[in-house]
Amino acid sequence: MNFTKEQLSDVFIRHLDRERGLQDLMELMIESMMQAERRDFLDSQPGNKGNGYRRGKSYGQGRVLEFRIPRDRYGNFHPTILALLRDQEVECEQLASSLYCKGLTQSQVGEVFGEVYGKHYSKAR
Repeated sequence: MNFTKEQLSDVFIRHLDRERGLQDLMELMIESMMQAERRDFLDSQPGNKGNGYRRGKSYGQGRVLEFRIPRDRYGNFHPTILALLRDQEVECEQLASSLYCKGLTQSQVGEVFGEVYGKHYSKAR
């Protein structure tokens, strides 16, 4: 079944009205990008095949995103999008450490992250 961009956009917009709409769409888009990347990777690897998925999670837009990460038979496939998400997570950790080292309390660091990312981060994180 082939859809135009406009048709897909309409479906996505309608889905945003659901409770987890934005989170679902973000997870779906990340999974789709990884599957397309694996398909391209396998096309250049004769004899290698897809080998299921593993669970993964990351943070985005103040939410925990959970998705399936495609694997290949030999374990050589590493999706680029995961590296980008991991870099964002490392930056957040560095920012939190820097703010804390500059004298902000854990509560104040949590408030800054709440303002920036739209979610309250616990003192334990």
